[in-house]
Amino acid sequence: MKICDLSQMYSPQGGGVRSYLLEKRKFLRENTSHEHLMIVPGSQTERVEGGRTQIWTVRGPMVNRTSRYRWMMDLPALLRILYAERPDVVESGDPYHAAMVARNWANRRGSKFYMFYHSHFPDALLRTILKFLGPWARSVTEQLAGDYLRRLALSGNGVFVGSRHLIRILGGWGVPRLIHLPLGVDTKIFQPVSLERKRELRKQLGLPLETRVLLYVGRFSPDKDTALLLRAWSSLERKEPSDWIGVMVGGGQMKDEVDGYVRTHPRIRTTPFLKDPTALAEWYQAADLLLHPGRWETFGLVLLEAQACGLPVIAFRGGAMDEQSHDVTHWASERSSEAFALAVQKRMHRLDENDRKPLISFIENNFSWDKTFARQLAEYES
Repeated sequence: MKICDLSQMYSPQGGGVRSYLLEKRKFLRENTSHEHLMIVPGSQTERVEGGRTQIWTVRGPMVNRTSRYRWMMDLPALLRILYAERPDVVESGDPYHAAMVARNWANRRGSKFYMFYHSHFPDALLRTILKFLGPWARSVTEQLAGDYLRRLALSGNGVFVGSRHLIRILGGWGVPRLIHLPLGVDTKIFQPVSLERKRELRKQLGLPLETRVLLYVGRFSPDKDTALLLRAWSSLERKEPSDWIGVMVGGGQMKDEVDGYVRTHPRIRTTPFLKDPTALAEWYQAADLLLHPGRWETFGLVLLEAQACGLPVIAFRGGAMDEQSHDVTHWASERSSEAFALAVQKRMHRLDENDRKPLISFIENNFSWDKTFARQLAEYES
């Protein structure tokens, strides 16, 4: 069987979709005889890797120079690749124009077509529309988005969704054939370390040995609520005089704003995006608490990575990420920077090394890439 994954939401710099695609490619190569074809945006249309696990790029303009996202525009080239390769299964990682092209091709050729709902795209529209038109536009935008997604999915074979929270939303819109498929984490890389190793890592990373380290990992961008996090840091500085520092690992379109903030707030520091997962794991292993301010997340892979390392997390309750956490008791319920800072402050004073084991067990028992892709293959083959 030849399986094709295509997505506009792919950046060579990283991100959840890139992690999913690369892990899937690795699983298929190491555990099956299936072929895998990955089609993502690039500066030009070309095959960048051949063999049983191919990678093609389709030409498209840069959308964001910092995160390196592009928009796949050479749709005739996309069709030529599909006709030449003739995959048995096509999965689109987004619901945009390339997905429509791929769905129509699959329907004509008798191939299966799936979507993976990695991003709740109405939220992206709402962030812009509410800014200019106000709250009255929310219901109209959601209705139009729901109608569009339902029509796109009607002639497909299914929509993979990472959380039950989103399944309830999409089901309410009438989107058919929803398939719950949580993502996974590589526990060989993201794993706990001893207290002695934690101290070694702190020395290696230039972190103070006894100070509490609060960590953020992700893009610096509006969709990750970076501005809210900066306000929360300021609130925490006012509320909590004890010894702590904040570290932001990443980069993105709001890097200038973050750098400007850090220059006047010495408790907060940044480190560039880490493409190597082993290097990223060391930051989780050296920290005391992960902060995830995103209010728009559809899953939250960083929560799995952190907890796999024994690192507790703080986020907002009431969204898709609730399902990815062992314990949301201390999470913020009101979605504001003040409430988030207060939740962080309270959790800082409840940190206990004994909390690590339940987190690690929760991840090991519930989130595995092998389980994810074995279930997905069973669906493809059904």
